[in-house]
Amino acid sequence: MAKEVNARRHFLVNAGKTTVAVTAASGMLLSNASASETKTQSSSVVKGTSKKEEILYQKTAHWENYYSRAY
Repeated sequence: MAKEVNARRHFLVNAGKTTVAVTAASGMLLSNASASETKTQSSSVVKGTSKKEEILYQKTAHWENYYSRAY
């Protein structure tokens, strides 16, 4: 009985150590990945080359009806 309890305890201790090691390694990998991702995002701004003008709103009867009911 004592050997069985000792074997269970030994297994749980080793499983705990492995879990901590894997968690720490995963955290380090994720932090490095996110750090390099933010560097590339902040330094490169993409500008379009389209000649089209952006039209956000055109005055139509449907929009006038919507705005009159919404406000």
